[in-house]
Amino acid sequence: MNYISEIFERLDIQCVREFLLNGCNVTDINSKSYIERLKVPEKIMSSMLHDVFPDEKEYEKVTEKVYNFATACQDVYTEIGLQCGFVLAMQIMMNTKAP
Repeated sequence: MNYISEIFERLDIQCVREFLLNGCNVTDINSKSYIERLKVPEKIMSSMLHDVFPDEKEYEKVTEKVYNFATACQDVYTEIGLQCGFVLAMQIMMNTKAP
């Protein structure tokens, strides 16, 4: 079984409730904005790739592949997040219909 299937297997409103009520020991909350959280690692990656591929054509070829992969990840995980949100919304709706 792959990890994406496991995400959907763990998806349950009661698990969300448990997390919200009892939490977990997350101590590394990132207070930076979304833009900052993206720009810092992008700057580091870009700098490292420039060091490894000083030729601009090679650099562009490699970064295109990196950004294509990042875009695929963005697409897949956005779709997974939307599906998870929908499943949770349906569970909430079903719970409000219960006597």
